[in-house]
Amino acid sequence: MKQEPKHILKDLLILYKKLLIPFMRIRRDIPFPTEPERDETDGEHAFTLAMVALSMHERLNLKLDTGKIAHYALVHDLVETHAGDTSVKAAEAVHATKEKREEEAYRQIKRDFEATFPWLHKTIAAYESRQDAESKFVYALDKSMGALGWLAADGLNWRKYYPEESGSMYHLVLKRLRKKVARDGDQVMIELFDVIHQELENKQDTYYKQS
Repeated sequence: MKQEPKHILKDLLILYKKLLIPFMRIRRDIPFPTEPERDETDGEHAFTLAMVALSMHERLNLKLDTGKIAHYALVHDLVETHAGDTSVKAAEAVHATKEKREEEAYRQIKRDFEATFPWLHKTIAAYESRQDAESKFVYALDKSMGALGWLAADGLNWRKYYPEESGSMYHLVLKRLRKKVARDGDQVMIELFDVIHQELENKQDTYYKQS
């Protein structure tokens, strides 16, 4: 059934106010490369991941569904609108609540937009199930985005986020992320993760000196 523009506008404004603006306000535990004095937002991260994913897909000639890749990248953290970001550096007790918080957030998004924009909760569910190659690709690539951002920022403010020069916190983060990549990523994505993080590790002494 064709809808009148005034009805579509009403629903778009609800989408914008209840989901998009709050999502773009969520801060991640990593600086924005060109403005290292502030944390990156979820909106910036989702856009960057989508662009990197599509670029990687073309470069590697993966022959996946680029529409799915873009959709998954855009919604992959959307539940954080209600659940908040969970830093990979957070304590185990915080990570233990992550699944429950994000499941409740998913149900909230479904309640809010099932009647008007059902693609949202359906795409989130498809991404979280990781039953296709596209969702696994986006999930695995996402785990390299933090390190890629640090390299792009040339490590500015590194000490603020990793104050211990022993590298203990960094290696905890590395272990947690690589475990996730190894679970859902193929050999190419694992190798990419290792290459990016090795480059980051090679530069840490320089980062500590300039921070």
